[in-house]
Amino acid sequence: MSKSTTPRRLGADDIYLELRDRIALLTYEPGVMLGENALAEEFGVSRTPVRQALQHLEFDGLVVTRRGVGTMVSTLDLPYLRAVYTLRLKLIDVIGDLSPGRVAGADLRPLEAILDQVKVMRSAAGRNDMRELAKLYIDFNRELSAAIDNRPLREIADRLFYQTSRVWLQLAPDLDLASEVEYVVDEISRVHAALERGDMREVAAVRREHMVGLPQRINDFICADLATVEPSPRTVEPRQTTVEHAPRW
Repeated sequence: MSKSTTPRRLGADDIYLELRDRIALLTYEPGVMLGENALAEEFGVSRTPVRQALQHLEFDGLVVTRRGVGTMVSTLDLPYLRAVYTLRLKLIDVIGDLSPGRVAGADLRPLEAILDQVKVMRSAAGRNDMRELAKLYIDFNRELSAAIDNRPLREIADRLFYQTSRVWLQLAPDLDLASEVEYVVDEISRVHAALERGDMREVAAVRREHMVGLPQRINDFICADLATVEPSPRTVEPRQTTVEHAPRW
């Protein structure tokens, strides 16, 4: 006679991880209200684990709670996120120095599965979207974080990743998807090869290269888009100035 099993009840950590992914993938866009009662009903739990999950997200900077208003997804503060991105670049070198990178072959199987899924997107032109690629990249980051042996460093790096991850989807929805797929294939392939050798410094170098390249691609896209915009014609009235009040450049 087999024992009946009951589904494991979701805890605060489970809810936190699910909500964090939803925020990163813009399922919950900036400014969206997150109600404790609605979330508790959705996850089939009391409000306590939901409240704990929201507190964790607030610590991460992904939501804000205002008295009398409630909890909402934080907006994108670009100057702040630029500083976070710079810090992430610095931490990459620390990750390479402190993590010995002892990775067994079996531990690389989830990474290989993610790489295979990204490669499938090559032959599915027109049936993919940037959000699908972003989800796979988040899965890739999750597996890569597991290779960081230093727990405090891993937690900090993870927190900073999620603070900046949604910028890609928010600012560049019209980037060339096929090109972005190739960039992700290249990064995961090279990281996988470095992990097989246990070379975390090479992992750090590959990640740095791709992190530096992303803002440049976004900037190139924006500049190219602006270059196609015709300036609106307008008549400028001549302005009389004296030498004393002439503008100084």
